[in-house]
Amino acid sequence: MPDSIQGVCAIVLAAGEGRRYRERRDEDKLLVSSSGAIGAPPVLAETLSALTGMTERLLVVTRDDNLQLLAWLERQAGRFNAEILAVRTNGLGHSLAQAVAHRSARRGWLVALGDMPYVERDSIARLVAAIQPQRLMVPTYQGRRGNPRGIGADYLDRLLALEGDRGAQELFASTAVEEIEVDDPGVLQDIDRPEDRRIR
Repeated sequence: MPDSIQGVCAIVLAAGEGRRYRERRDEDKLLVSSSGAIGAPPVLAETLSALTGMTERLLVVTRDDNLQLLAWLERQAGRFNAEILAVRTNGLGHSLAQAVAHRSARRGWLVALGDMPYVERDSIARLVAAIQPQRLMVPTYQGRRGNPRGIGADYLDRLLALEGDRGAQELFASTAVEEIEVDDPGVLQDIDRPEDRRIR
């Protein structure tokens, strides 16, 4: 295992309800095709594929009542060497708190969103290599901050205190955040509506 990935756990947050997507189309956005191409993988599969092998561990967090997504994960997680954590959650922050409580990391965590399938592996590798216990890392594209984000192990107590739907936003309001500029618009592109998917 390369030194650059040791001590880092990737957490994929896949516990949202996708309300904005469901307003347009009644289906789980994480399980729809990531593009218009025939045979294109589901959104979550593409997200996980980009992260596979990039960190020492890979943990997917989802709701314990999302039976369709849980069934898919149970069938597919082995392909990505991913662990599944099914939680009862009241929001993004609460999901993240439960994830770090479940899976510690010596250097820190790479926190990714399940609905961001277009992030390039090179961008992920740069972020992972930079994660250290005292650091907060964020990718930027043309000066705009994106995801996934690196959170050092020293921030564990603050992560454990998260609740509700704000996630780790307050951490990243700090001046201690280190930005990594990447040539990758995928760090800004999430799928909130059907038209957000890339057509290939």
